[in-house]
Order: sequence, then structure tokens, then C-alpha cells
Amino acid sequence: MFEKPMSINSSDNVHWRSLLFVPANNARYAEKARTSRADAIILDLEDAVLPEHKTGARSTVQGLAASLRTGARDVLVRINRPLPLAVRDIEAAVCEHVKAIVVAKAASAEHLRFLSEVIEERELSLGLSSGHTKLLPLIETADAVARLGEIASSPRVVAIVCGDEDLSAELGCDPASETITAVKHRLVLAAACRGIRPLGLMGSIAEFRDIEKYGTFVARSNAAGLEGTLCIHPNQVDVANSGFGPSEMQLEYARRVVAAAEAARKRGAGAVGLDGKMIDAPVLRRAENMLKAERLHAR
Repeated sequence: MFEKPMSINSSDNVHWRSLLFVPANNARYAEKARTSRADAIILDLEDAVLPEHKTGARSTVQGLAASLRTGARDVLVRINRPLPLAVRDIEAAVCEHVKAIVVAKAASAEHLRFLSEVIEERELSLGLSSGHTKLLPLIETADAVARLGEIASSPRVVAIVCGDEDLSAELGCDPASETITAVKHRLVLAAACRGIRPLGLMGSIAEFRDIEKYGTFVARSNAAGLEGTLCIHPNQVDVANSGFGPSEMQLEYARRVVAAAEAARKRGAGAVGLDGKMIDAPVLRRAENMLKAERLHAR
């Protein structure tokens, strides 16, 4: 009954509970981000940077990435949607210290395939391994929602996230509406089918002053199957990390599940009960994945 557990992510192990946006041309915000406990920092070349400042912002990316990346924290870069800008952004961003490209207004598998070709060429020129740079698509259009499956299945994609503001503007609804909530439910299913990480918040990421309210958003998101969220303010990071991580009670139960399964294996038993419940392969897999993620974040 007990099978070898599947990895959390079939393409690449990422454990992003909190992804903090930082304008790539704002050194003061970057310094604040350095002291946060965000699992990932997203250097933004898109909305946070005015058109006339984009060239200068690109020139800062690699230096910032090298200074912000740690063993426990990844650096990502959000690129612009117009292809001429996107290509220049990729050429500036791909380097040893950048884990992934955040694709604004991801449109389709073909769109991601084109960007991947640009990334591949840049990796080759820098001597990086093929596939070094991952993709995190932002679902921000109705077409992208209709193509969730193909976008989630694209090579290099390790997580997927709903861009609430842009999507709600296109659909003519409120970012907190049931329409956007339904998209996030679909996103969780698409991610589960492809073995990637579903990200997002059941609520507004703009809520950074009322941290208690923000905490309720995180709790609701975690219960819905989302595994992390974008953050726009350092105040949100610790709440996201705590809310998207297991509680000590959950961790203790996971340890007991793993111990009970191991004892059953040694006895040659194919099944075991714990606290009046049957421990089978999916329960064991969830427990082992939970403990694996906790070890990663404890570094």
C-alpha cells in the first residue's frame, strides 16, 4: 500500500509561500526586501517601472539578484508583455542568480514557447545549464483562463498565479468577486494535474495595513489549496509564511504518520491505523511533503 512518494513538483522543487515585489529601480525598497523573510523576491520591470526608466531598471537586475539571493531565498524577475520589451528584459534578467521569469499576461503555450527560446539562447551564451531559468505565468486575461491547462503544462513552468487586478478589469468584475474566486479554484486544479505550485490569494494583495484581515485571506487561500501568494509589502511576508505553512500540530501529526508507516514496513504490513484512521499512500505522501517543505524553510 505504501508507494514511493511523488515529489511536490514534478518539474522543479519550489516552495514559495511569499513572493515579494520590488521595483527593479528602487534601491531603498530592495534594501527593505533584503531584511524580509520572503521565500522569493520579484524584481519588477513591468508595472512598477515607468517606460522612460525601463532601460535603467534592466541594468540593475543582475547586481540586485546577486545581492538578494540566498540559500533560502530565490530571485525572480517580472518582464513586460510587449514582445520587444520582453526580449530585452529576458536578455537583462537571465543569469546564475535569477531562478525564474514572471510572465506578465501569459497568453498561451505558444507564447511561453517563444519566450523559452529566447531564454534558452541566453542561457547558452552564458554557459548556464539548459532549463536553469523557470517560468511563473501570470493569468491576467480571459484567453489565458481558457488556456489554463496548456499554460500550466508548458516546459519550464513551475508555478502559476492569478493576476487579480488585470483579470478583473478585463472581465468587468471586482477583484474580490466570486468570478475571480472561481478562476483560482480552476487554477488549483490545473496546477495539481501538472504537478506545479498554485499561487494566489482569496482576497486583495493590496491589503497590507490591516494585517489581521490579510491573515484571514491567507487562511482562506490555504484552505482552498493555494500554496503561496504575491506580496506587495514586507508586512505581508511573515503572515503569508505562517499561513501557508503547516502548524506545529500538523507537523507533529505528519511525523507520527511517517513513523507509523515506517514501523508497518518493517513488520511487512501493507496498512496501518493511526488515531482510528487508516494511513494509506496519499496520506503518507502529504505527510512527507509537509515535512520536506518544513525542512527547506527551516534552513
